[in-house]
Amino acid sequence: MASTVIGGGAIASKKRQWEAQQSMKEVRESLPIYSWKKNILDSLRTHRVLILVGETGSGKTTQLPQYILESHMTAPHKRIAVTQPRRVAAITVAQRVAAEMNTTIPNGPVGYCVRFDDTTSPATRLKFMTDGMLVREALLFPDLANYSVIVLDEAHERSLQTDILFGIVKRALASRGVKNDLRVVVMSATLDVELFHNFFADSNPAVLRIPGRTHPVDIFYTIKPLPDYLDAVLITTLQIHLDEKDNAGSILVFLTGQEDIETMETLLNDYATRLPPHVPKLWVCPIFAAMPRETQMLAFEPAPPHQRSFVGHMETLQIEPISQAQAWQRSGRAGREAPGVCYRLFPEAKFEELAARAIPEIKRVSLEMVVLQLKCMGIDDVLSFEFIERPNAKHMLHALEKLYALGAFTTTGALTELGRNMASLPVDPMASIMLLKAVDLDCVGDAVSIVAMLAVESIFYSPRDNKEKAAATRAPFVSSDGDQLMLLNVYNAYATCSPKQRFKWAKDHFINLRAMQRVDSVRDQLVRYLRQAKPDADMASSALPDTIPVRRAMVAGFFLNSATRQKSALNGTQAYHTMCLPKKEEVKVHPSSVMFMRNPAPRYVLFNELVFTSKQYIRGVVPIEKEWLVDAAPKFFTKVGGHVN
Repeated sequence: MASTVIGGGAIASKKRQWEAQQSMKEVRESLPIYSWKKNILDSLRTHRVLILVGETGSGKTTQLPQYILESHMTAPHKRIAVTQPRRVAAITVAQRVAAEMNTTIPNGPVGYCVRFDDTTSPATRLKFMTDGMLVREALLFPDLANYSVIVLDEAHERSLQTDILFGIVKRALASRGVKNDLRVVVMSATLDVELFHNFFADSNPAVLRIPGRTHPVDIFYTIKPLPDYLDAVLITTLQIHLDEKDNAGSILVFLTGQEDIETMETLLNDYATRLPPHVPKLWVCPIFAAMPRETQMLAFEPAPPHQRSFVGHMETLQIEPISQAQAWQRSGRAGREAPGVCYRLFPEAKFEELAARAIPEIKRVSLEMVVLQLKCMGIDDVLSFEFIERPNAKHMLHALEKLYALGAFTTTGALTELGRNMASLPVDPMASIMLLKAVDLDCVGDAVSIVAMLAVESIFYSPRDNKEKAAATRAPFVSSDGDQLMLLNVYNAYATCSPKQRFKWAKDHFINLRAMQRVDSVRDQLVRYLRQAKPDADMASSALPDTIPVRRAMVAGFFLNSATRQKSALNGTQAYHTMCLPKKEEVKVHPSSVMFMRNPAPRYVLFNELVFTSKQYIRGVVPIEKEWLVDAAPKFFTKVGGHVN
């Protein structure tokens, strides 16, 4: 007589799940940090600040937050915050930790929060987030009262928001000193321990150094500087692929930016089709910050069988020499899983000339958002705020002047209602002014759509074998009123499609559907923020073809990014002069702009970006009228005759 097993499939599934968890447990316990678990927790119990230098492969990023959670060190109603400088890292680490804890995102104890994407819930105990999101929380809760432990990972990166966060955390430690209910972990693989130890000296920080688990990496340099680094990357990559055809490893290449990554992707894909049959296929997987998250995640997947993955990676949008610390960290990636090789496409002497560490972002970028955020936290004397390394005082004063011109401060430096509303919006100060002015001009819907489209990159894609067709399908969206108005036309066309039609519409117009879905999400969140700041605002999009209101709203926010046409020419094409930068720059319209080669060229324009490459370009260009500048910023502009000065 045959027997029947009731629920046999469920039992088998549970067994597989248990085996997977056991395997995960073994992996976790094999990491170098595991043997330091007790030391770490003891240090946190006896010290308010722990500086943890964990070498590459030690497991610090995924394990330390779990150790703290498992130790019940946090109060029941408080969370553990773990910050990362980059959104991709915050998301992927959260997903990995959730998998190790056998839970799901969202609605579980693990969640992540990055700009325009929050998966946390009341059940969240471990909150992975970008440093900028924790800074935004500090606008409402300067003492970070929602957290028992704050882990500042990748502290060596010294992003703008990370540096602000160090100062905020130090203030929170002081304000919560009596309760003694806040613990801070500062960690990285390459950290200037002395700098951080001195900064947190009032809290008597503990210092732990955990060895990593890396394999040897052979370093090779070129004999002399190379005239064309992209050509060298192509040749080196193909040579490695051919010589190491029996090696299943991947090739990771660091390039300077999106344009170079996409160029290299095209070149490698072209060459890959001509590889001999006995050579494994090459799977080219680009990754850069502007890509949709789902596409970025492909870089973390194993290559298909019998294929080698090539990952093109971008560290920064601004082209500048890396530091020695960054170079060593990049070479370390080759030794994470097995012995590796690093090819530095420059001479060894050039390496010795590199700065030991990268210049912190706070010393080389505009500081308007920093000043506005500090003012909103009640820090009136922003020049006295404790930065881990103080920014240039002139840059701080310039930021104060710019924010005053935008109306964020009174003549005495006090924060205005407009300034507080600006800080409440998760966009830069100029975009926030544009949105707030749009309320008065009754064009909020259009302004929000434009800002959301600008916040999400990679809207368009142009396959290398179909670029002309892609351009032709997008021609109906082109606007004589500039690049931002073209983006508005694209969004409005997308919004009028039913959900079922959108896939075909996006495919027909070579538009990234997932990016457009993200635009929708960003737009919805911006509308919610605006409703809080301006409850009576009409959020509907304009049904009229008149673009003047939304362009005037743009002028209100971006008048400092104005330029006037010059009679002189720049390399044979019409040139513009920037009007409000500390130094007037001669620039020309970027070839990607719909305003490129516009004839006649408008006398006055507004631009979204100033791009310095071999030439100086303006991107995101919109034609404007001179009277709009005077109306928007009478402190800056005066009309003399037919000209604006």
